[in-house]
Amino acid sequence: MAFAQAMDYDDELVRWTPQGSLIFVNEGAVSEDIPLDGVVQAVVYRRIGDNDSFEEITRLERADSWDEFVERAGMELIQQLSEGLRITEQEELWSYIREHPLIDHYDINLALDRRMWKAFGTAYTDNESAELRPGQEVTYRVRHVMEDGSPPDTLYHGTVVVGEKPVIESPILVDRLERKNEVGAIWSSPLEGSHDAIFAHVYRQHESGSEFEKIPGQIFANRIDDRIVYRWRESIEPGRALRYYIRPLDIAGVPGPPSDTTTVISADFDNLPLLGNVSATDTTDGIYLSWHEIDERPYITGIEIRRSRDARSGYRILDTLSVSATEYFDYQALPNTMYYYQFRVVTVREATELPSGVASASYRNKNTPPSTPAGLTAEHEEEGVRLTWDSVHEPDLFGYYVYRGTSRHDSLAVVSRAIRDTTTFLDNSEELDGRTNYVYAVQAVNVSDLRSELSDKIVIRPNRLVQPPAPPGVQGYGELNRIRLSWSGVQRQDPAVAGYHLYRSSEPVANYRESMKGAEMAKAAGLERINEEMLNSTHFDDLAVESGAIYYYAVTSVDRFGVESQLSSVSRFRTASKVILPPSQFSARQTSFGVELRWNETQQQDIREYRIYRRARGEESPTLLSDLPASTTRYTDDTAVNGTVYWYSIQVSGESGESRRSTERSVHFQ
Repeated sequence: MAFAQAMDYDDELVRWTPQGSLIFVNEGAVSEDIPLDGVVQAVVYRRIGDNDSFEEITRLERADSWDEFVERAGMELIQQLSEGLRITEQEELWSYIREHPLIDHYDINLALDRRMWKAFGTAYTDNESAELRPGQEVTYRVRHVMEDGSPPDTLYHGTVVVGEKPVIESPILVDRLERKNEVGAIWSSPLEGSHDAIFAHVYRQHESGSEFEKIPGQIFANRIDDRIVYRWRESIEPGRALRYYIRPLDIAGVPGPPSDTTTVISADFDNLPLLGNVSATDTTDGIYLSWHEIDERPYITGIEIRRSRDARSGYRILDTLSVSATEYFDYQALPNTMYYYQFRVVTVREATELPSGVASASYRNKNTPPSTPAGLTAEHEEEGVRLTWDSVHEPDLFGYYVYRGTSRHDSLAVVSRAIRDTTTFLDNSEELDGRTNYVYAVQAVNVSDLRSELSDKIVIRPNRLVQPPAPPGVQGYGELNRIRLSWSGVQRQDPAVAGYHLYRSSEPVANYRESMKGAEMAKAAGLERINEEMLNSTHFDDLAVESGAIYYYAVTSVDRFGVESQLSSVSRFRTASKVILPPSQFSARQTSFGVELRWNETQQQDIREYRIYRRARGEESPTLLSDLPASTTRYTDDTAVNGTVYWYSIQVSGESGESRRSTERSVHFQ
């Protein structure tokens, strides 16, 4: 189809959707009896790829009757129109629709609804384009049919690529709203790189572990300076913890990447509950603190106790307890010293500086410290360290404290609560590192908080496996008799990594269970290690391969203690093999003598001939037209029939076999 009118390229004329190209043709409904700006119909033409001609694919105009409009729109949209316009009678609603043909006459949520575009005939979905291969370029033109029969001033022209994604960046959370009866959030992304975003769907999770649900309706992508801002808020009952994320959409409803997820709580964090009946009492063991239990709420995570010798300042965190706690013993208070305590309710948000309760107390002093503990030993107990020492036989002994550090010459810190009625302690703290030597000592404390000297120090390294990180995977490519491999080093993540082991299989990898040891995982997967010595580099050339074969590889890291990481993901590579290929440049065009085919001369060895194939519309398989000598680079098909679309392809034949047929080239012969 040839066009003589002026062309107006509009990059918003067509959008790609999973259902096919969406082409916008009018701002409102048109027909012969009710034209819009003289337009009575819109004609849509399509051209696929490099085809020289356009073909008409549809004509759009307003619905002729109420029944046709209902068929286009569907009853759900009819109900929304009725409720939005507050018109219940069918005739009155149909009259309103005919008198208001512009999409902009309606609520913006309806104006952006694809069902409205279909019902009004303002847009068309080319479902056939959904069957095209990804990356195929499709061009559309829209021609308006005028009321007086005159040609339109302008033809609208737009191009889309099959499978292309909308230009939208993932929104990032910038703020949240948390009130007693209302929650909300604000996400944002740069305008540059997100200009296709029009609105977004909001997803909500009520309970941890439950599925996210899409909230009905949508929010708009607001353009503010050089940013796109998405705002969401809703009313909710107090004390609820909810999670939200959004997913932007373009004007056709195609989703972009999701935002990050945020948790919001319907609570007033400026008015937290106070602890009731807080008291501090002197005892022979220390200072006993107590209070009434506070109500458990999902956003309260604990109770923090702070202590100072000055009521006005200098408070340090003493401990953090569970929400259900109602008492605490301060065994580390010095005798005859006044202590002031503050209690703070800890939440999932930033800590408040206002205390939820206060108390103060002191207790009597004693003068004689206990004897220093002796006979300290240390041994491994599973992943922890078991310490044992000789008992201190003194009548006023309160207990012991265990100290830990990483050097005999540096200060040690207390790692235990007061140990009473036993002379052993298991240190299985999560912070213990299997690559670190720890220094331990024990101190005795009497009921007056007088402390002995530290015991003799002992050094031990926990028997705790610290597994290095696994490389993310293997990259590479195959050559004729070699596969070149490389992978990302992980020394920056773990400086203790000393090298790598490489595993290979010539068979598809079997299912395997994840294990702490990469060698066990490799064995279960059918992989064998191919390096005898540990590899110090992050690349490797595997020469023990055959051409035309497939191999599977995975890699592990090894630290200086000999501990091996888990297996990386498995990568698949094929070595090169000798194959015959069709010409890389093959074209077809109509001439006065027929359809002329051209191709570049192959440089492959032992080639005998070229084979030309042709296929017409409706034929599933092509027909061989001619066999040509290997020196030929041109052929004219003089048997083409006018008005027929043909698809041509070429094949190379040689002593070692035949190549695949080339990509087909189409010609509409007329």
